[in-house]
Amino acid sequence: MRRGNNHIPTVVALVAVAVTLAAMTVEASAARPGRGWKSTRYGRKGAEISLEIPRVLYATGGGYSGDYDVTDDLGFGFGLMWGISDNIAFEGRMLQSNHTAGAEEREWDIDLIMIGARYTFFEAHRLQPFAGTGWAKMTLESDIGFVSEDSYERLIGYGAYVTIGIDYIHSGAWSGFFRADYTHGGYGYRITGGEENSPDEPLSGNCVSMTLGITYRVPTW
Repeated sequence: MRRGNNHIPTVVALVAVAVTLAAMTVEASAARPGRGWKSTRYGRKGAEISLEIPRVLYATGGGYSGDYDVTDDLGFGFGLMWGISDNIAFEGRMLQSNHTAGAEEREWDIDLIMIGARYTFFEAHRLQPFAGTGWAKMTLESDIGFVSEDSYERLIGYGAYVTIGIDYIHSGAWSGFFRADYTHGGYGYRITGGEENSPDEPLSGNCVSMTLGITYRVPTW
């Protein structure tokens, strides 16, 4: 049985922060020219790096069953965004969450690499909703610190993701955000010990995640 209800307080906290951000006024005054900003307002043109923590991942795909029946658990991530305008940006993210699965409670990691584009709304305000989509690589692997090398196992797959969220611009250098992702894809390649094979049918690796994060704008003069 999936043991996924032990992070309800964390989810409540994430939602509470998101609601607080949404309640803030979007009728903010124009930003002062600041370190790293291309304009006097809150435009997103340029480079930003981000840290995502805490991150909660829910494994929803049918492939997460039996030995792969992972619990819903926490993780973190890093990201890089390059805005080609105040609205349109490209992003790359590396994300990891830690889980246990099966009767033996083996430890597993779900790793995601996401590359895509996003669109920011209301770029002239502190509070900026956004939406995006892109390509995802998924990896489900046993923690080699928990099992022997002979029983090491890794599943690899590919898919796509969609994301929605909201940024709060705190200053010319720092901002915070809340975002939710849905990843759709399947694991079609398996490495067990030293052997490589493919499942008869790809194992569904769909998942949903929510995260808080902080962003630093790389200075550009």
